[in-house]
Amino acid sequence: MPFVKDVTEETKSRIISVAKRHFSEKGFDAARVDEIAKDAGVNKALIYYYFESKEAILDHLIQKLFDDISSLALAFVEEHVVAMIEQGRLDIESDRWRFASEEDIQSFYKACLQYTEKVVDFSLSNRGVVRIVIFESLKHGKHKNALFRLLDMLYNKNESPLYRTIWSRDHDFDYTPEAVVLKFFFGFFPVFNFAAHFDAYVQSSGLTESEVRDSFMRSYQKIVSMYFRGKEIVL
Repeated sequence: MPFVKDVTEETKSRIISVAKRHFSEKGFDAARVDEIAKDAGVNKALIYYYFESKEAILDHLIQKLFDDISSLALAFVEEHVVAMIEQGRLDIESDRWRFASEEDIQSFYKACLQYTEKVVDFSLSNRGVVRIVIFESLKHGKHKNALFRLLDMLYNKNESPLYRTIWSRDHDFDYTPEAVVLKFFFGFFPVFNFAAHFDAYVQSSGLTESEVRDSFMRSYQKIVSMYFRGKEIVL
C-alpha cells in the first residue's frame, strides 16, 4: 500500500535525521538510542526494526554520504572528462593530461571550479555527518578507516567506478601513489576539514557564513590552479 510505504519511509527518515543530529552534537559514543527514539517520536523497538544497532545507523549515514560524493564525482567525469576524450579535446598521458587547445583547458578549468563548488556546498550541507566521520576516524573503533573507504571508492583501481570510467576511454589513465596522496590530502580532505569546522570558524571569526564560504572558495581556487600549466594538467 503506497500510503503505508510513505509513512514507513517518513518514519525511517526522521529517525536518521534525529540520529545524525545526536551523533554530531554529542559524539557517537555518547548518543543513546532511547534519546534518539524520544526525539524522533517513536519507540525504541521501532529503531531496532529499521537498524539492528546504533552502529548500523552510523554505517547508513556514512555510506549515504560517500555514495552521494561518488555520484557527484562520476557525473563530473562523464560530463567533462569522458566527453572531452571522446571529442579528441583531451589526451591522457601517464604524468599529465594534455588538452588540444587553450580554449579546451580553460573550459575544463571552469568546470573544475564549478564541480569544486558543488562538492563544498554538498559537504557544508552534510557537515554534521562529515564531522562525525572525521571524529570517528581519529579513534580506534570500527569506523577509524571510514575516510579511507571513500578513498577506495574514488581512486581504487579495482573498486572505483570513477577509475574504470576514465580508463575505459583512455588506457593511459592511471593514478600514481603520489597523485592519490595529493588528491586526498590536498584536494578532498581540506574540503571535509573545512565543513567539519565551519560552524566553529564562523562563530570565532565574526564573519557571516557566506563570507567564510566565499573566502574558502577563493583560497581553494589557488590550489586547483596549481595543477594547470599551459595546455596541460601536470600530475
